[in-house]
Amino acid sequence: MISGIRNILILLLFSASFMSIKAQNFIGLNTTEIAGVMKTGYPQFKLDKGAVNHTYKYLKYVDKISEQTLLLFLSEKNICTYVRWMSDYSNLNDIVSMLNKNYKKSSPNTWTFTEKGEDYSVKLEEDEWFFIVSFRRN
Repeated sequence: MISGIRNILILLLFSASFMSIKAQNFIGLNTTEIAGVMKTGYPQFKLDKGAVNHTYKYLKYVDKISEQTLLLFLSEKNICTYVRWMSDYSNLNDIVSMLNKNYKKSSPNTWTFTEKGEDYSVKLEEDEWFFIVSFRRN
């Protein structure tokens, strides 16, 4: 019985994770704004300060429960310019459903949307062990 309740809670958390990603477009936000949005809107994601990459400037947030990672790439002025959302294949159907619901499909594995007069593209790429959803300004 307790295991069933735990599974239901995890399923609800998964659903909240998938639907909340659409709620915020991180592109154009600075690091302080991103930290505030992540803390209040995505409490299941935790900042991973252990990852260091000297080639790219980014913030890495990890949700270990549903095996998702958000990489928010930053400009020299600490403004988000690009987002990569990596996830385990167990989440694929839910995420594709969310993308179909919230964005306009423009071709297989590609969606578009417009926000505040800016056009964006969303692309799903399948890798061997995980898949990636990329958000970028056109």
